[in-house]
Amino acid sequence: MKTLLINLIIGLSLLAGTARAQPILVDKIIAVVDDKIVLRSDVENKLRMELIGRGIDVRTVPQAELENMFNKVLENEIQRNLLLVRAREDSIEVDDERVEEMVRAQVRQFKEQFGTAAFAEELKKAGLTERQMRDKFREQFRNQYLERSMYEILAQQVSVSPRDIKEFQEKYRRGESNVVSLSHIFVEPVASTEQQDKIRPQAEAVLERIQAGEDFAALAKEYSQDPGSASQGGDLGFFGRGTMVPAFEDVAFSLKAGEVSDLVQSQFGFHIIRVEEISGDQVRARHILFLLQKDEKASQQKAMALYQQIKDGADFAELAREHSDFEETASRGGFLGSFPRTDLPPQYAEVVRALKPGDVSLPVEVEGGWNLFRINDEATALEQIAKEERLQALFREKLAETRAKLYVDVRLE
Repeated sequence: MKTLLINLIIGLSLLAGTARAQPILVDKIIAVVDDKIVLRSDVENKLRMELIGRGIDVRTVPQAELENMFNKVLENEIQRNLLLVRAREDSIEVDDERVEEMVRAQVRQFKEQFGTAAFAEELKKAGLTERQMRDKFREQFRNQYLERSMYEILAQQVSVSPRDIKEFQEKYRRGESNVVSLSHIFVEPVASTEQQDKIRPQAEAVLERIQAGEDFAALAKEYSQDPGSASQGGDLGFFGRGTMVPAFEDVAFSLKAGEVSDLVQSQFGFHIIRVEEISGDQVRARHILFLLQKDEKASQQKAMALYQQIKDGADFAELAREHSDFEETASRGGFLGSFPRTDLPPQYAEVVRALKPGDVSLPVEVEGGWNLFRINDEATALEQIAKEERLQALFREKLAETRAKLYVDVRLE
């Protein structure tokens, strides 16, 4: 999982144009859309980012395939600029508050998954600030918001008949559709009760020493297992809401300057928190972290037990609602969405390739936990995919209309 974080940050540092990016001696304009330009470096950096996201080493990609991928990314950039023009024409407005919520949630998710200290350290290595990373996410989410808003407007114009659905169903079950509908059950590894019972007394002993008057920073240097802050006496600097994991953040923002918390448990372990300063809506805090080792074997066994229940006839969606640790999809019975097969990350694509509609995979370790994947084949799922294909065609048609009215010049040699 840490490798994924490093790859993401490397990709963002390329987009930010840091000194660590491969030098480009001469940049050039390779496309013009209305009054916007697309630089070769823009496309190259986005291509690197896409390869990183899919877990592909650019050095392993044949030159001809790399050129095809470059052209696809260039076309996506042209389409993105057309989308922005179309959105202005249709008076679509971005909900900036919602975009900011998405940015905060994305950053918080990375910090929860990889640890605040590791996150900060990798940003530092990449020559990026957290603000630069947030700016990139903000641009990405604004474009996604505009695209989704356009889709919602166009969706009102799309309908499919029972006959359309039946024809698509036959096509889908023959494996002739490029789109696949997926659900999953996610089992996140957690520390065992025995592990918690072992570490808690160690943390309580240090807390008692702090309450007795010993220096917090000195104890943090001696005992904290947070590699990013221990050497700094546990100092995390100033941070605002939406930055730390909720369990930590809720306590930190409830303390007054100079106060020390009781033990706080998060997915990382036990924390002792001391607030040093409060400035407006931000606090500066120190912490001492006692790591909890997650029980990978137990989570795999739980996932395997769920798989057996499904094989014995249990309803996948009901099990997802009850047992999946991914809250966002658990409430939807594990439904992930519909995706073009060609756009699936390699670790997903390999699993999906072996499944037929209605099949459920054995537990697969992906994204920091164990997943059971299912290819949905219910009529409602297939109706949604059929509508989605029609909607995408209409979306392309509208962008083509916009393109025909604008000055678009592609300058590839």
